[in-house]
Amino acid sequence: MNELKRQHPAAIFINSAKGLFQLAVPFAIVAFFQNILWIFFIAFGALLVLSTLFSWLVWLKFKYRLEEGELYVEQGIFVKKKRYIQRKRIQAINISAGLLQRLFGLVKVNIDTAGGGMEAEAELVAVTRTEANRIRSELLKDPAVDKSSSETEGGEFSASDVLEESEVVLEAEPNSTWYLGKKRLIYTALTSSGIGLVISAVVAVLSQGIQFIPDSLFAETYDFVIGLSILLLTLTVFVVLLISWLISSLITIITYGNFKVEMYNKEMVIDRGLIERRQLTLAYKRITAVRMIRSILRQPFGFVSIYVESAGGGNNKEQGSTLLVPLIHERDVQAFLEQTMPEYAFAREIESAPKRAAIRFFIRMLIVPIVLTLTAIFIWGTIGLLGLLIVFICGLLAWFQYRDAGSGTNESFMWLRYRTIGQTLVISPKKKIQSATRYVSILQRRKQLSSFEFYVQSSMAGKSFSVRDISRHTSDDIYNWYSHEKTIDKKNNIKE
Repeated sequence: MNELKRQHPAAIFINSAKGLFQLAVPFAIVAFFQNILWIFFIAFGALLVLSTLFSWLVWLKFKYRLEEGELYVEQGIFVKKKRYIQRKRIQAINISAGLLQRLFGLVKVNIDTAGGGMEAEAELVAVTRTEANRIRSELLKDPAVDKSSSETEGGEFSASDVLEESEVVLEAEPNSTWYLGKKRLIYTALTSSGIGLVISAVVAVLSQGIQFIPDSLFAETYDFVIGLSILLLTLTVFVVLLISWLISSLITIITYGNFKVEMYNKEMVIDRGLIERRQLTLAYKRITAVRMIRSILRQPFGFVSIYVESAGGGNNKEQGSTLLVPLIHERDVQAFLEQTMPEYAFAREIESAPKRAAIRFFIRMLIVPIVLTLTAIFIWGTIGLLGLLIVFICGLLAWFQYRDAGSGTNESFMWLRYRTIGQTLVISPKKKIQSATRYVSILQRRKQLSSFEFYVQSSMAGKSFSVRDISRHTSDDIYNWYSHEKTIDKKNNIKE
């Protein structure tokens, strides 16, 4: 049995710095505006001592070991927790290196499990790269192969055997590698939709910080803004948007710089990041769905982003999914799939929504803008006519939603295509679909329409995808394809 191990002592500094930063920044802002910086520095010194002491206790009590294919973790200062993480529950192992880890030449390891939610089941904040690779190789090793190997040698595998096997994995060259490249990275940054998040963050900071602005400065600023002309206000808004766009682009470049995907026999390794290096190992057999996103900014240029759904492989920033390709041209998608996931590289015929469904897309998108525009015209007269621009945009979006709605199946896969603002095409193998549901409302029944939804396992304990107002006949076919039930009469609806 392996001995219990502690993380690298640098974990004390890393945990202390993280906690100190989260506490010190809000206090520093308040102290600066209230002109009580001397109190802040005294409090900072006390926080530094307490944070270091607490981090040392956390490091001292945190121990782990690999034990017959399981990860055993023991931690807790006041309440001691002991936990076994079985290898069969582990869905993904994420190795990353932030600024603090890189300062010591170390990495961080996040271990995600099925049903573990958005947070990692276990996290080692500071271990050597060799130790991280050993953990990954051991925990992602195929149990069947492991058992076979042990039986062949006539005994249990030793630590040296594990290390030797890990080294074999590390030395093995990937079957192929896909690079994002600098040109596509710049396109990704310039067409990123992260500008909305940046603006939201700026607004949130301003809303929290406005209470610390002295009344005299606030009054002068308010009078200055009120005195500006419409043209100058418009220019100010443009400058704010431009700065937010540049910040968003810079964040995208830092996040996805040096992006590459290495393909091995049973897994792929996604490597990315300029400042914080992230390395995610994803087993092919754990992928439950592939999504291709055509955002409204990228679609006119023919670019696509590809995400994969995998239990335990996603993160909060990507809404529980894993970004496999930030940007690729449509003409290259087929070749990429053949290179990475050949089982997904097939022709996908789409059965589009019928013409009789179009009116429902337009009603759904236009009824609220039309009511609001008529109200605005009634209250403000001519100025309210500006609402017609919103009605036009919503009408255009309704047309694209109708045109993109569709679905299809073959012997082993189901795919749905739909649009909210950007277009989504999601493909999932039949054996990975957890459940499928067909909805028929009273209004849909009159026009022989239906909505269809299926559910797959993901890091957020599951994710569903749906398409509205496809043909009832198409929906019945998909439902029958999945359910194995043969009680559906395609001509006369469902039999009791």
